[in-house]
This record gives sequence, C-alpha cells and structure tokens, in this order.
Amino acid sequence: MTKEELFSMCRLEEITPHKLAQCEPFECENKDLNDFFANDAVKYAKRLLGKTYVFSLRENPQTIVAAFTVSNDSIRMTNKLNEESKLIFLHETELEDKCLRRFPAVLIGRLATNKNFAGKGIGTAVMDFIKYWFRFDNKTGCRFIIVDAYSNEATLHYYLKTLLSRLEIIGPEKARI
Repeated sequence: MTKEELFSMCRLEEITPHKLAQCEPFECENKDLNDFFANDAVKYAKRLLGKTYVFSLRENPQTIVAAFTVSNDSIRMTNKLNEESKLIFLHETELEDKCLRRFPAVLIGRLATNKNFAGKGIGTAVMDFIKYWFRFDNKTGCRFIIVDAYSNEATLHYYLKTLLSRLEIIGPEKARI
C-alpha cells in the first residue's frame, strides 16, 4: 500500500481524549502498545513528551487503522564512539564540515497497525508518510529518523525494510535504527 492509498482510505488525526472516547479500542499484536495508545498517549502529549497520531477509516471514523507517536531527539556524537565510526557517519551524511556534537532527529517512539489490518502494507505506508511528512517543507529542521523499537525479529525486519539504514542494538530488548 502507498501513502496515497492510505490517505484515500483513512484520515490522519491527533489523538485526543475526545477521539479515544469516539473510537473502538485499538488493538495490535502487542499488549504494551495497546496499553500505551489507550492510556498514556494523551498524557505524553500533555506533558510535551510526544504526540500521537492515528489513521482512522474515512467511512468508519471509529476504527483506528494505525497509530504512531513522534517526538524530538538527536543523534549524539559521544566519546563512546570510536573515531572511525564518527568519520563514517559524518562522511555518509555529508556533514564532515560540521562541528556539532548532536544532530537533530525525529523519534518514532511507538508505531502499530490494528491487528484487523495487519499484513496489508499499512505499516509501510505509515512509515513512508512519516518520512515524507518530516521532509516536506522540513518542518523541524532535521534529516534523521530514530526508531525506539522492540528487539524482536519481525519488528527489526520491518524497520530495516522500511528505513533502509543501519541498525544498532542498544540493549537486550531495544534497538535503534
């Protein structure tokens, strides 16, 4: 599915208490994500920790097809990185002439597809939309996307396929792409 097909089927809305009250419960294959979207997403927005958006069906707005949370982050050039890794990053991103210790990025903290719509390419269309959304008019002045994802085979495969970039495992249950 393309992002254009996604928009012909769905509309994008910010998640609010009113929207949650109108909608059927969102269910994906991950209980933690279900709990976050039902109970924490609005709190995150209120505390300025992240904004959650949903794609709901145009013909049935009570049905949430996909949800995602974005916030600000940065790629840090720390002393923990060896010089070769730093030089490779700066060269590949054409930033050798910049003396920054941090590079602005968008963090995708949560992303899920309704289990009734799984396997239809919706997650890929959502990722394509997010990449387009942040490039269009370069709203936030950044060029990097960071994903805070569960470290399991299917999730990591999905992000590698949709983002086509390096994967760095940062813990037994987390990965950064």
